[in-house]
Amino acid sequence: MWGNKISKSLTYAVNTLSDEKIRIIVYLSAKSAPDGFEIVREYPFINAVGIETNASELERLARYPAVRYVTSCARVFAAESVSRGIGPPVYVNTSLTGKGVSLAVIDTGVSPHLDFCTPINRLFRFKDLIGGKDDFYDDNGHGTFVAGVACGNGLTSGGKYAGVARDSKVVAVKAIGSDGEGGAFDVLDGMQWILDTRKETGVKVCCMSFGANPTDANDPLRRGAEILVKNGISVVAASGNEGRGAIKTPATSPDVISVGAVDENGKVADFTSRGFVMGRRKPEIYALGVDVISVSANSTYKKMSGTSVSAPYIAGACCLLTEKYPSASPRRIKEMILSSATPTPDGRLVLDLSR
Repeated sequence: MWGNKISKSLTYAVNTLSDEKIRIIVYLSAKSAPDGFEIVREYPFINAVGIETNASELERLARYPAVRYVTSCARVFAAESVSRGIGPPVYVNTSLTGKGVSLAVIDTGVSPHLDFCTPINRLFRFKDLIGGKDDFYDDNGHGTFVAGVACGNGLTSGGKYAGVARDSKVVAVKAIGSDGEGGAFDVLDGMQWILDTRKETGVKVCCMSFGANPTDANDPLRRGAEILVKNGISVVAASGNEGRGAIKTPATSPDVISVGAVDENGKVADFTSRGFVMGRRKPEIYALGVDVISVSANSTYKKMSGTSVSAPYIAGACCLLTEKYPSASPRRIKEMILSSATPTPDGRLVLDLSR
């Protein structure tokens, strides 16, 4: 019976890594956690804890009545690749600007670039789960680029490289390190913080331009994203950059808006992870994600390609819709996003706000 409580992704650890320390996510049916284990994280929003233990102890852990399920703790990777060449600007032809809407960006941080800070400082709140710093920074550049696509105002370029929702406020959560990698523990900490502070920050949209290999049906990143959606936050996630198949979590969830990349001609980028998850086509929508120009953490602008570039394009669009329909639920926002897209001959949906 206890064997049904341990995910298949941990089978290898049980059989071969008995003496090694591993980090796992443990779902609980009660508030009390099992005694005798090192609890390193607590995630009340998904009724789970993060535990570090020897693989040999997994069987003993699973025997506790309060333990519902045990799954692995995946590595998280920023879904981008640097691109060279001349690319089209991010430009949105709409009277909406995202004013009054707070966008959460879980990523490598956000740099205090002029396109966020002038003439009004829209860098609203910062939570650093990696270095514990108070002031905005980005030691990788990925999160700054992502935030620029979603809501940079293009000031430094005279408006040429403005993002989608140029008046939205930025709530940055640094859960990914300077190397573009992170752990599920830190990302879940970020989700928990967003949920705990949502009344203060007013976050209604969350952009997740990262991905991890899904563990199983109880994948913790997917479950965390779904809890945010249930609490009124539209979640937009990059599908991944590994081509056909290999959809990354949390983009696997039917509740989030999963995004793939197209070039300026509307052609699906070869790197876009795409396929079917439980009978559903993923990603559900595509947006510009090849040779896009956006904010650079260390200078003015740079070019980048990836589904992590496409995701903030859609997140920015969610901010615009939230500005216009402030009481709309994430489900309704998703419906409006999908209905606003243009179908391609092969049945894919592409959102182009530049027309």
